[in-house]
Amino acid sequence: MDKDAEKLKDLYARAAGLDESLPGDLLQKLKIYGDILSLTGKLHAAALSDWKMAEAIRKETISKCFTYNPNGTAKEREMQAEFAASEHRKAEAQAEASCMRWRNAYNSTTEIINILKIQLRDMKDLDRGGI
Repeated sequence: MDKDAEKLKDLYARAAGLDESLPGDLLQKLKIYGDILSLTGKLHAAALSDWKMAEAIRKETISKCFTYNPNGTAKEREMQAEFAASEHRKAEAQAEASCMRWRNAYNSTTEIINILKIQLRDMKDLDRGGI
């Protein structure tokens, strides 16, 4: 993931160095943001997998604790199982946050690409004498 983060940093730096008022730069920026979109999609998928694995571990811990602890009432056993899984719940929450971060980055990048497309279309219209 560190390699991907470095690549993202590089792509964002390259995109920031381009002038959106020049059609060639704008096209290049669109290509770079396409690469960014692809990479954020990959990172979102990896984070989603981590989240779902953390959820599965938490649920497995709860079910094992509940099943293999015959002492106490059902409610007491349930609470003991939840307590035993508390660290897994925290890991799951962190994995979910990471997943949401990459999903938001993906959605934001999609919007940036749409804005850049509109800018390019407007440049073409101006060249043809339109507004």
